[in-house]
Amino acid sequence: MSMSSLITLTTDFGTRDGFAAQMKGVILGINPQARLIDVTHDIEPFNVLEAALVIKGLAGYFPAGVIHLAVVDPGVGGKRRGIVMRSDERFYVGPDNGLFSLVLKTGRSREIREIKNPDFFLPDPHPTFHGRDVFAPVAAHLSSGDRFDLLGPVIEDPVMLPIPSVDRTRDGIQGEVIYIDRFGNLISNIEARLLSRPVDTVQVGERKIKGVKRFFSEVPEGSPLALINSFGFLEIAVNLGNASLALGIQRGARVTVRWA
Repeated sequence: MSMSSLITLTTDFGTRDGFAAQMKGVILGINPQARLIDVTHDIEPFNVLEAALVIKGLAGYFPAGVIHLAVVDPGVGGKRRGIVMRSDERFYVGPDNGLFSLVLKTGRSREIREIKNPDFFLPDPHPTFHGRDVFAPVAAHLSSGDRFDLLGPVIEDPVMLPIPSVDRTRDGIQGEVIYIDRFGNLISNIEARLLSRPVDTVQVGERKIKGVKRFFSEVPEGSPLALINSFGFLEIAVNLGNASLALGIQRGARVTVRWA
C-alpha cells in the first residue's frame, strides 16, 4: 500500500504557544512535500475521549494512505507506549492511551506497532514533548515512504478507553452522557446500531423527549430533541440552543431509551 504525503494533526496544544507549529516545522524539515491539515488543536486539555471521538469522526473521510497524527498525552514521559496503527488503509500515530480505540472498535483490519526505533526520532527526545520529538518525525518519515515495519515490534494489546457500557433491558437501553461538545450537545454512549426498535422516549435527567429525529430543525427553536449524530451516537440537543445549560445536564448523567 502506498503512503500519502497527507498528514492530519489533532492535539490539545491550542495555538497560543507555538507547540503545533514546532511539530509542523519538524515534519516539513524531514519531508518538505508533506501536506498538513489541522483537524483541531482545541481538544480540551488531557481529554483523551474527546480526541478519540474526533478521530473516529474523521477516520473514514480521508483518502487511503493518510497519516492521522494525534497528540493528547497526559502520560508523556512515563511508561505509556508510542504506537503507529494501520487500519483500513489509513495510519494513526500517537500515544497508546486510548486515542485510537474507537477506530479500533469499528475498523475491519489492523496492525499496530510500538514506536521503538530511534532512527525515526529527533536526537535526544525531550521527555515532555514527544509530539514534536517522536510522533511528528515518525509521521514525517512514514509520509516520505519509510517502512512501517521498521518502527518497532507488533503489539496486540493497545490501550482501550474505558467507555461506560450500556445496559439493555426488556423495555429499552440505559446509557449515559460521555461528552458535551462546544454547542452544549449531550453525546451519549448509546451507538446507533443498538437502536434496533422504534423509540418511544429518550430521557435525560428529568426531561423526556419523544422519539428520535433526523436533524435539529425538525423541532421548534429552543426545543430539545434526540438524534443520531455524525459520530454514530445518540445525542440530546436543543435546536439553536445549548442542551447542557438548558436542561442542566453534565457528563455522567443517565440516558434512558424506552422502546415504543
